[in-house]
Amino acid sequence: METYCRCGQLQNSSTREQLGRSSVRKSYLVFVLFLVNFLALVLANQAFLSRASLDPGDGEGFAYGAGEVINMDGDVSLSEAENRMFWNPHSIGLSDVSTWTVTFVNETEMFLETGSQEAGHVAAGAWWTTGFKSKVRFPLRVAEAQRVLVSFRACVGVVDCETGGEWLRIALACAVKRGDGGIVYTEMDFWDSEAAMRHSSGNVRLGGDVVYEGGDVVEYKVDQAVVGEWRNYSLDLTRRIDSAWGLRPGDLLESVYVVVEAEGSVTVALKVDDLWIARLS
Repeated sequence: METYCRCGQLQNSSTREQLGRSSVRKSYLVFVLFLVNFLALVLANQAFLSRASLDPGDGEGFAYGAGEVINMDGDVSLSEAENRMFWNPHSIGLSDVSTWTVTFVNETEMFLETGSQEAGHVAAGAWWTTGFKSKVRFPLRVAEAQRVLVSFRACVGVVDCETGGEWLRIALACAVKRGDGGIVYTEMDFWDSEAAMRHSSGNVRLGGDVVYEGGDVVEYKVDQAVVGEWRNYSLDLTRRIDSAWGLRPGDLLESVYVVVEAEGSVTVALKVDDLWIARLS
């Protein structure tokens, strides 16, 4: 029978006590290191989630009925003709080379396929002339700033950029008519191509949230949606507009819409539902 014998100095009670204290210290250090690593992992995960889930502090928890709802038919619950009237789908800048459609079956579904030389966008949402209940532009600043929140659901079903160098963005956008008569646009992108995020006027590549800034447009990065996954969004529109332009007396909200904008050869399919604009009291 094989035996194993380990020789060593016999341990007295003092030695055993010292070894016991050493073992406790080691166990304590292991626990502290584990706790530090665990907390670091949690914080890193929270930072990732906060960046990936549309500014949770903007208007988290807002739902239909939470305030004075400004628009009609945000849930696409009417007839095809009425949905089309209230959502006002249209395109700008695209030629016959491109194919685009906006349909209304349970949700608003937007499809865009462009050629390599194309640049333009497809949009649908609420304009003051058709989608606002009041049929007038909404004042963003009276005695004080009006807090306007926008809530919606979206699913980016298909995204195909042919070469990888195309400019593509999918965003919630709004137009504001200023007191001097000018129109400015604030856009909150929830999907961008790599080329869009590398634009020299933005700072996303440096850890910021500006995708593009120039002329009458400021674009913020609020999410990079997972293709094929429904996402719930809630945005403080007043805060975004004020950050981009500085709210002034006489500023009027005239539209809130979802837009797919492309430059180059792309294919996009997007579903949107429950688009509600509300003023919180």
